[in-house]
Amino acid sequence: MSSTPSSSADPKASPGDQHEMKDMSHAAPTLPVEEDLMQLARLGEIGAIQKLFDTGKYDATYRDEQGITPLHWAAINNHYALCHFLLNSGADVNARGGDAVATPVLWAAKRCNYYIVALLLSRGADPLLTDDQGFNLLHSATLDGNVFQLVLLLHQDLPIDIPDAQGHTALMWAAYKGFPAVVEVLVRWGANVYARDDQGFTALHWALVKGSVGCIQKLVEYGSDRFAENNDGKTPAITAQDMNTVRQWHKALSDSGYNPDATPKYFPLQNFVKDRRAFLNKFFFLWPFLMLICVLYILSHMVIYIAIPLALGASYMLQWAAQQLLRWAPGDMKTVHRTPFLSGVFAATLFWVGVRYITHVLPWTFKTSPFTNIFFMIFYSLTGYFYFLTMLSDPGYIPKSSSRAQQKAVIDELLEVRKFDEANFCVHCMVRRPLRSKHCKRCNRCVAKEDHHCPWVDNCVANNNHRHFVLYISCLELGILSLLRLVLSYLTVLPPPTETPECNVLDPELCSTLHKDPFTIILTIWASLQLIWVTMLLVVQLLQVARAQTTFEAMRHNHGHGPPDPLTSFITTGSTSAVGGQVDAAGAGPDGAPAHGRRGHHKASCLEQWKRMLGIDTFIATALHGSNAQAVLAQRRENPFTRGCITNCRDFWCDPAPMFKKRENGEAVLGGDRINWTRVYEPPPKMRARRGGGADEGGRYESVAAEEDEM
Repeated sequence: MSSTPSSSADPKASPGDQHEMKDMSHAAPTLPVEEDLMQLARLGEIGAIQKLFDTGKYDATYRDEQGITPLHWAAINNHYALCHFLLNSGADVNARGGDAVATPVLWAAKRCNYYIVALLLSRGADPLLTDDQGFNLLHSATLDGNVFQLVLLLHQDLPIDIPDAQGHTALMWAAYKGFPAVVEVLVRWGANVYARDDQGFTALHWALVKGSVGCIQKLVEYGSDRFAENNDGKTPAITAQDMNTVRQWHKALSDSGYNPDATPKYFPLQNFVKDRRAFLNKFFFLWPFLMLICVLYILSHMVIYIAIPLALGASYMLQWAAQQLLRWAPGDMKTVHRTPFLSGVFAATLFWVGVRYITHVLPWTFKTSPFTNIFFMIFYSLTGYFYFLTMLSDPGYIPKSSSRAQQKAVIDELLEVRKFDEANFCVHCMVRRPLRSKHCKRCNRCVAKEDHHCPWVDNCVANNNHRHFVLYISCLELGILSLLRLVLSYLTVLPPPTETPECNVLDPELCSTLHKDPFTIILTIWASLQLIWVTMLLVVQLLQVARAQTTFEAMRHNHGHGPPDPLTSFITTGSTSAVGGQVDAAGAGPDGAPAHGRRGHHKASCLEQWKRMLGIDTFIATALHGSNAQAVLAQRRENPFTRGCITNCRDFWCDPAPMFKKRENGEAVLGGDRINWTRVYEPPPKMRARRGGGADEGGRYESVAAEEDEM
């Protein structure tokens, strides 16, 4: 690494950046394959190698002219059984060979064969041995950006800040390579953000050379020196100018709460506000109360051709004014959809409907429509109760490990059963992921039996509050219908105004009715518009309950592992963005590097999506295939948790957990049996019995794909 891109020490020109085992491009074998030990090691032929050892011509310690051993080739080609055999046969686990003079564990790390890496480490491989570039095992893992391999190595108690030959730490390499996920893991583990290489560069300097906003922001958030000078007196700001990454530098600073000159932004209320995040959460939740009343007042007290543009303008200006506060918000609250704003919109609507009902509708309609009033009050109260219960309850967070020793024990257990992967381990929470769980980026926690993150309640909807959420939208649906009936009765008994303004657009009779109480009518129209998304969401939720399926599982079946389209995302989660669906546009996994070469998936048409969500596909399959319909549907998408519609609904609605109180974390019912989704890692026996076939036939349940990232 160097201060200028043209320097010979720059990673772009350094062999270390593209550090490969040149021995892999070997010459054609001169011996028959059954007598070529190295070729057999590349192929993983244990039986043939055993025969060669029995002849006495070779043993496990054999080296070629470059010092390469069979263990090197077995390690880099991910032959786990062969590595185990060679080690038991006396292979030197720390033998150095090849042009890079590297050990077998370094070869395995270059291909991210972390099961092999774990095996070699358990058999005495020295992770601190370096190759000819001065890279040890931690450097090598960082260069390839695989977070799982890095997490494995960090739990081996390796010194995290050990430098390479030029003084570069693993954090510096991760920053230069542009791996935000790797940078985050390293800084959370305690990597020194102030460390300098031989030329005085910090990790922040190298992040600016690459220009990765994510890396720059993480380093700034974790306290990197924004004014550090290298040996040439260049600060990060000067480095950004030299590398043409000023835009990324300024964006990272802004998102982290700093001005373009890297000085902290002055928060006008900092003398009165101790917790800025809590203040902004309350502000964006309450701000829609003011916005809604202003817009309703304008629309109800002015002529229509002035009221509509004025209301739009007022709404825009109030929204713009609120967004100005986001410049002082934490990095994960820089956009409105990452605040409680949408939940505030619903709460404001609920509040003003209640106020208007008590002050205007109730006095005029209680005598004429007593039962409708009682129904409305019941559903209104239940809507508010279940709304706030869903919002404020723990959705089912997976408990975190209390120590790194516990984390290591979990990793060792997963390595033993070969399940240390994205589906079974979360590198953000450092916990084993139970079945049907998912990491929510908004909540920054893994959630048991995650359904979706709902922006209207500003919380995850998952195992603990899913039933409360369905009751909330059910009561909301019935409450809006009751409100419509009440308002119609209210307008019937309400006398017309003594002076009716001249109508320029509407029919005189309609205009007279509108002017009886324009505020109530417009508020009712606004509330009635919520029926659109509420009805669609309620239908989908009830169908998924009957199918014992979560929203994320339904979205995965429809679209593979790619991001959902806006229609499905809106219907199933109430948000049209990929963020609302908890997935990102790239579909990248937890590797530090961006995803490449992902296989494309056929995009279902709108009709196909509706058929799947409304159950029409089941009806058609039954009509076409009769008794074989379920087998046909099982080939298309297999749900290992269904017990039939009636049992699924009974499990959901007749769960012994309290209907009006919070439930124990993770507690649920499956097929009539008690289960805790925070601790379910393998399909229960009844599921295995239902699913014929072994693992090779797809019999193993695969949990929901990890945050490719949010809603």
